Amino acid sequence: MAGGLTTAPAADDHPVIVRGRIRTMDDERPLADAMLVRGGRIVATGTLAAMHGLDPSARVERARGTVLPGFIDAHLHTLVVGLERRRLTISDAGSVREVVERVRDWLAAHPGLDWAVVGAHFHAEDLAEGRLPDRHDLDPVSGGTALYLDRRTHDAIVNTAALRRAGIDRSTPDPPGGTIERDAGGEPTGVLVERPAADLVFAQIPPVDADELHAALAEAQTYLHSLGVVGAAEPGLSPAELAVYQEAWARGTLTLRTLAMPLVDTAVAPEEYLAGLGTVTGFGDERLRVGPLKVYFDGTGGFGTALLGRDWPGRPGYHGTQVCSTETFQALVDHCAARGWSVAVHTVGDEAVRIVLDCMERADKRHAIRDLRFSIMHAYLWPSAESMELAARLGVVLSTQPSMHWRVGAGIADRFGPAAELLAPLRAWADAGVRLAGGSDGPDFPMSPLFGMWQARTRRIRGRDDPLGAHSALTPAEALRMWTVDSAYYCFADGVRGSLAPGKLADWVEVSVDPVGASDDELAEAAVLRTVVGGREVYTDG
Repeated sequence: MAGGLTTAPAADDHPVIVRGRIRTMDDERPLADAMLVRGGRIVATGTLAAMHGLDPSARVERARGTVLPGFIDAHLHTLVVGLERRRLTISDAGSVREVVERVRDWLAAHPGLDWAVVGAHFHAEDLAEGRLPDRHDLDPVSGGTALYLDRRTHDAIVNTAALRRAGIDRSTPDPPGGTIERDAGGEPTGVLVERPAADLVFAQIPPVDADELHAALAEAQTYLHSLGVVGAAEPGLSPAELAVYQEAWARGTLTLRTLAMPLVDTAVAPEEYLAGLGTVTGFGDERLRVGPLKVYFDGTGGFGTALLGRDWPGRPGYHGTQVCSTETFQALVDHCAARGWSVAVHTVGDEAVRIVLDCMERADKRHAIRDLRFSIMHAYLWPSAESMELAARLGVVLSTQPSMHWRVGAGIADRFGPAAELLAPLRAWADAGVRLAGGSDGPDFPMSPLFGMWQARTRRIRGRDDPLGAHSALTPAEALRMWTVDSAYYCFADGVRGSLAPGKLADWVEVSVDPVGASDDELAEAAVLRTVVGGREVYTDG
């Protein structure tokens, strides 16, 4: 993968020896007592005496906790993290009534808004009424403000004002790959299922201006560094959002190493879309690099729209939603494989995983895809052993989010019963030889990598005392590897990140426990004490 940007300003060249327990994730020296850092890079690891011998002038800093490679989140909506910290977010609401009251109070405190976008990543089963709010709930408290309640960028709940501005009424057909929910009389309820339907309204919302996006990025970086996150892959970026990252890179304000993943417009021919981007996967430097194209193929498990090889409970004949046609997807992956683009595909259900991997295999017969690091995202609803074997053979990476499994597990168990024990079979994926890149899909789910590691080890889910699918648990070392070595590989950065080894970037995190040696209970209470990017401190707990 070719680079093309000038590197960011270098760190202070004054050498530093970091002293303490250092878990390097480097096979050549897994543990060390000291690490010599100079110019934003790791010079060597080993004993304190050996580091002094290499550079007697280096000052010595004692680490406050176990030193680990900086965490990399392989699936994180960084800009949305910042935006939702600046706008109303009601994802923790416990009832429709609470949703309505919080929207009412927020609008009263912000009068005169034309549009209001609200983070609302709850499920029907999270609310006391056992249903989602609709326009009839929202209309009495929203006045003339058009409301858009965003549900994990997949679905939306809107009020009547928003429907009218988008021209949606009883005569509006469902868009391909999406559904406009309707009541018994055929009138839209305001619930829009999957992106093609939600985008009918979202397209009417004035775009967030560049200044606000820069402020959101800055706020998100500060928060993520406090979790030990030094880098992230951000899937689904628009051209305007890509431009913000480029500007932040040029200004020198981008402290979160970012793999920027453009969102594919599958309504446009692949050759036309890719020509408009004017770049290719791998272009960039250690701060900002162009990543795979993000493609939506099916729905979600929590919202009951993932594409399955079986009926969804209570919906005979309904197997989920296929957002992108197989023919369109095949044309896209063929074109990308031939032109050096990687592809990362949202696939939740087993049938979606099967179709996508079959398409990738066909593309691979014409142009090898292993070096392009094609990936599937999520893939937590009953992927088959055959799909796992095929992914391993093709070199396809699984981008997985244990905190998502924690959040949606109880709802899946309620719907599917004992079959939910096979939710997110990470043990089977790992045993098949597939790389597991750890992420959060934040801000919809808990974003702490330590929390994600804990869930991958314990298989605990929200609202239940017992683990779900304990047989699918990973070892402590495997869990840590997901947010270091394998996420670096996913981000095309394995040569410079993911482990603390000579020549690699000086990105590290200091944690109150060693995640490999700590018990599950100790890991649950662990804290990030300090985060360093390129030899420069970007977070300390004080």
